Amino acid sequence: MSLFQAASQKLPGAKNLEGQLLTDGFLDVCSLVLPVIDQFGSGFALVKNDISHNIERLRTRYLTSPVQFELLFSIIDEEVGRNDHDHGKSCTKGLLWLKRALEFMLAIMKRLLVEPGATMSDVVYETYHATLHRWHGFIASSAFNVAFHFIPSRAAFLEKVAGKDDPEAQAAMASFIADFSPLLAEVHAFLDGRGLDDPAKV
Repeated sequence: MSLFQAASQKLPGAKNLEGQLLTDGFLDVCSLVLPVIDQFGSGFALVKNDISHNIERLRTRYLTSPVQFELLFSIIDEEVGRNDHDHGKSCTKGLLWLKRALEFMLAIMKRLLVEPGATMSDVVYETYHATLHRWHGFIASSAFNVAFHFIPSRAAFLEKVAGKDDPEAQAAMASFIADFSPLLAEVHAFLDGRGLDDPAKV
């Protein structure tokens, strides 16, 4: 079973029967993306650390009251209600940056599928500048641009995540992107609809 197939099997657990995002289930799916990121090599340690940190921030808050915070957005609503959402260590900012980093990863994967002739380095560099770069200041963007020199080839990446041949890797990756993207879009719509999609650079 490929990494993408394993992650896809967990996706149904991200929502309850009413179609609402569950905190624990959503974070479980996000955590399953981490082994995929590992296959991008040491250059993606920045991305992995950011995602891991924000998953842990949200999970820590969830565990303070699993019943109260069963639904993902209840954490944000409660934080906004206390007017405690606008600082760098808030769960609101954690969810925002978790979403952005995962959108970046899915955008890379999608480009690998639709542009079979593109090199991994070109895909990563161009996707970064079309997504995360807009929210990064000079120091952060410089760190990312240096790190992206240490990524594997396209063929090596697909072989690692698939465990078999490229066609199977591409099919599993396409399925995961199709199923996970709507969850991130839902998170984006929630944050944007409440004016929480902070445009400030870090």
